[in-house]
Amino acid sequence: MFSYIGSVYNSLTKISLILLYFLILAGGVVRCTGSGMGCPDWPKCFGMYIPPTNVSQLPENYKKSFVEGRVEKNKRLSKVLSVIGLNETADQIINDPSIQEAEEFNAFKTWTEYINRLIGAIVGFSLLFIFVSSINIKPFNSKLFILSFLSLVLVFFQAWVGSIVVSTNLLPGLITFHVIVALAIIWNVILCYYLSTITTTNVKKSPLLSYAIIFSLFLFLIQMVLGTEVRESVDTFLKVFGFENRSEIIENLGSDFIIHRSFSLIILLLQIFITYLVFIKSKHTKEFKSITIVMLVLIVSEILVGAGMAYFEIPRELQPIHLLLAFMIVGLQFYIYLKNSNIKKVNSL
Repeated sequence: MFSYIGSVYNSLTKISLILLYFLILAGGVVRCTGSGMGCPDWPKCFGMYIPPTNVSQLPENYKKSFVEGRVEKNKRLSKVLSVIGLNETADQIINDPSIQEAEEFNAFKTWTEYINRLIGAIVGFSLLFIFVSSINIKPFNSKLFILSFLSLVLVFFQAWVGSIVVSTNLLPGLITFHVIVALAIIWNVILCYYLSTITTTNVKKSPLLSYAIIFSLFLFLIQMVLGTEVRESVDTFLKVFGFENRSEIIENLGSDFIIHRSFSLIILLLQIFITYLVFIKSKHTKEFKSITIVMLVLIVSEILVGAGMAYFEIPRELQPIHLLLAFMIVGLQFYIYLKNSNIKKVNSL
């Protein structure tokens, strides 16, 4: 029997997913506006719980004090990395000259980053509520309890990674890892939602469709990694050419950008094949067919947004949309994989 607590749990997972995607969008805005270092410290912002709106609210030596704090934090981090054998990364962090560069106060960037952190805190509380709800489900379900606890652990770990991203002044590679952790959180919450959603529909599993979905998911993960590497290259060139000379950036992106652009067509063709299997070669519910169509629309939209970024000199407005669409696609891919695989649900809720 589906209990009241179980329905609350299911609703909380949906709310958390919406909040997570809001956080992805906010993170994209932070990235495209160059606001990642809008708050030079963490978890506070310029040493305050509510950041300043004017540089006059900061002490005269604020640049020096925050740089010194960042350097000390990175020294401790490099020692830990050396202990676990990541000597090259440790040396890169210590010897990165940008770590010594002080950030000028910019109210817009500060509050853009601060709002991003606030949304992150709200996400953290929503996942805490999911965990508490999992404890109260009767009868107790260990699977949902463990997965809910894992979401909570991952979001705290993500917050810590975010603090390292700030202290290392947006170190390349670390941002990619930040994206991977975010994806792990989204997948885990989607799994919690799926397992707590009761359905009486018993659709025969299609092995070919399962393989196609898994392959599509694998290819899109590669595409996301390539996209992150392209974005890091864009960040590097922005420091050289500046925000006003974006046309020169596209010309210098190299092979990663070409592969990333071409790879999208393979993913589109595979999704068309998946749509064919769902509508012609297998018997699925209207919900499943609708999700498949949405997937196709999202992939086409992602390609069009990517083309707009390439041909219109990487407009800032399109960058957060490009990132959000990517996470929506990979989330839906995981969900339709679960639906098609008929993974055992938690029918005792």
